[in-house]
Amino acid sequence: MSDLVFYYHNRLPCTAFAILEAAIKEHGEHEIISTFDEFRVDQYVLADSSTSRIIAIDFDNTITADPDFYLSLIQRYRESSWEPIVCTLRDDMDDNLLEIRERLQGDGMRIYTTDGRKKRAFMLHQGISVGLWIDDYFPAITQFGTPLLIRNGIEY
Repeated sequence: MSDLVFYYHNRLPCTAFAILEAAIKEHGEHEIISTFDEFRVDQYVLADSSTSRIIAIDFDNTITADPDFYLSLIQRYRESSWEPIVCTLRDDMDDNLLEIRERLQGDGMRIYTTDGRKKRAFMLHQGISVGLWIDDYFPAITQFGTPLLIRNGIEY
């Protein structure tokens, strides 16, 4: 398993990020950078709602990039009263859901499948505000030039 590079660039205090940061430091093989370099970054960590206790984690190339790390991180979030969920571009076909649940070891996490739609808009349409996104592909979350990306140091 290769090391993962996490990108986080948000100047506001974020308790959810602090939990991730502690997990990365403890793991010892992954790193965090704050300079945007899309060719170096494996995982984007984007702070969104300052009041939401929901952490949306992508599945493909995110959880699957280091399942043991993410299962441990999910547990840390739960122990700190956060709600980690899966938000994926996949559709809600039974095979997709079964694969995700098996990889998560049947832990009962809520799984949201957007069927290729932008994740942030999809979740807001469901009435769910996300506090922190962890994803390998930031364009799946929102459009270029939106305040979420600009706040997180991604400008085009």
